[in-house]
Amino acid sequence: MSAREPSTQSIHEGPLPPGWRWVRLGEVCLINPSRPTDLLRSDDKPTSFVPMDALDAISGTITKQLLRPFGEVKKGYTYFGEGDVLFAKITPCMQNGKHAIARGLTDGIAFGTTEFHVLRPSSSVLAEWIHFFVRQPEFLTKATEHFTGAVGQQRLPPDYLRDYQIPLPPLPEQQRIVAILREQMAAVEKARKAAEEELATINALPAALLRRAFSGEL
Repeated sequence: MSAREPSTQSIHEGPLPPGWRWVRLGEVCLINPSRPTDLLRSDDKPTSFVPMDALDAISGTITKQLLRPFGEVKKGYTYFGEGDVLFAKITPCMQNGKHAIARGLTDGIAFGTTEFHVLRPSSSVLAEWIHFFVRQPEFLTKATEHFTGAVGQQRLPPDYLRDYQIPLPPLPEQQRIVAILREQMAAVEKARKAAEEELATINALPAALLRRAFSGEL
């Protein structure tokens, strides 16, 4: 595919740097891969389970994993594996940033809410490259134009992700850029937590002042 411009929808326009190319997400990721037919597991085996509220919308990470017996989750839930990218497909979770890379799964597999699309990166793309791309506000805003379903229960169809054009550099360049993004995002997260702690202290001041006033400490 041409490096000059995407042939279908994209939030980026114009020529790409040398060595980069436009690809559809479906060319470099399996979208909603099926559970392996040879997955043999006893029903009482502890298995990772990830509900929607386990994803932190700000950091884009899984903040908690539940362990449930395999027999409870093997049907009626979304299957995914270590390193897959989870993408919330339902409003408002999608716009709010409920997207993460599945890491630290028990035995490398997990199940979760059916409101996830699963993107499984191929060997030509880093999971972090996909994850950072789909978390862009511009991407999420554009995706809302393609929701289907009734108001309040609207979802993004998988074909939208499958056909979406993304810029893809060679793997060494992906690794270089991802390393920079990780470092800068970590700094942002550290600053955010510090600001939240400071805000909590500020919010507690009026109550503390009142307590001191009515206990004769002022």
